[in-house]
Amino acid sequence: MIAMFTAYTKELDDIEVAYNEIIEQLDMPHNIKKNGVGLITCDSEFVDTGVVEALCKRLDFDTIGITTWGTAVNGQRGFDLLSVAVLVSDDVRFSTVMSDPITPDSIDAPIEAAYRKGASKYENEKPSLILAYFPILLMKVGELVARLKRLSGDDIPVFGTLANDQTPHFSTSKTIYNGDAFPDTFGMVFLFGEVQPRFFTQSISLQNIKKQHAVVTDAEGFVVKTLNDMPFSHYLQRLGFAPQNFEALYMIPFIINLKNSSVNTTISCGVYSITEEGYAVFSEEIPIGATIALGKLDANDVLKMTQDAVARIADLRAQGKASCALMYSCITRCIIMGANYLAELKIVSDTLDGVIPFQCCYSGGEICPTPDASSKSANHIHNFTFIVCVLT
Repeated sequence: MIAMFTAYTKELDDIEVAYNEIIEQLDMPHNIKKNGVGLITCDSEFVDTGVVEALCKRLDFDTIGITTWGTAVNGQRGFDLLSVAVLVSDDVRFSTVMSDPITPDSIDAPIEAAYRKGASKYENEKPSLILAYFPILLMKVGELVARLKRLSGDDIPVFGTLANDQTPHFSTSKTIYNGDAFPDTFGMVFLFGEVQPRFFTQSISLQNIKKQHAVVTDAEGFVVKTLNDMPFSHYLQRLGFAPQNFEALYMIPFIINLKNSSVNTTISCGVYSITEEGYAVFSEEIPIGATIALGKLDANDVLKMTQDAVARIADLRAQGKASCALMYSCITRCIIMGANYLAELKIVSDTLDGVIPFQCCYSGGEICPTPDASSKSANHIHNFTFIVCVLT
């Protein structure tokens, strides 16, 4: 069994005050188990002021996590917040690792070395679950996740997120490991033992997805070259997108059915760029034969889908099938809320506070196992999505 204890602070300047607030809330002398690991989320200012480093260096367990735009945790929600969720267990064991720096030209070696190190901590035992924390290398996000997927396979579920912040290009976003923060490293928590996680996603409701689908007729990896035998950019123009507006495509959900000989899974993806040839670069590898439809993200739909997700968590808790929950929500879902920017986090807090220990934060990309038509799950990266991992 895994238990979770959460704590938060809004203290940016006084390190002692911040530390004492966290320690008092965690009450570790009464909550400690044989094994433990801390998951940290915070505004990047907590890194800059030294609070993260000072706090993590004084904790008795490894900590790993990301900077993020906003967080909700038991008792508090907001942007200027640092949260710690401590997973503890007497029978489940944890292995943590942070990779060497990753560059666009050096992806495979750092990820593979980190994976081998973390996965081999317990000889002859395979991890039951991987929690993953990625840097926001915008043009290489898909390759980062794909490399981890090839290492873990689909029989080891991967759940995770990408670092983000409040700047336009996530320029201050970082991954965090034991108090040190990095713009270009990748962290993992390996869980060993009897772990039975439940995963589910909520993205865009059916009424917000256009009925017209296009078929991918030429693609290579993450690059979709043609839809219905025309360059991707031409297809966009037929839908009314002017070339000068292509830079705004990151706000448009593309609903993709990954149809090929072995997969029939629907996910929501973003276009990271349009190449000079008019091809689209996605965050997920797209096979020829997949179908693509345009989706629409709006505030009401975001709130409805999030409410459905957290209501399901509360129901699992009532049935005795959940001890704690981790949730990551695409940062675009926050942006679309406009002046009501805390509305999604409010739904999470209002529904789950006092019901179940939880940690929720905004994400630069969501990694979560997703079932196909036969209910077999595979690890995928999502965009515009609210993802959930429930532990027991």
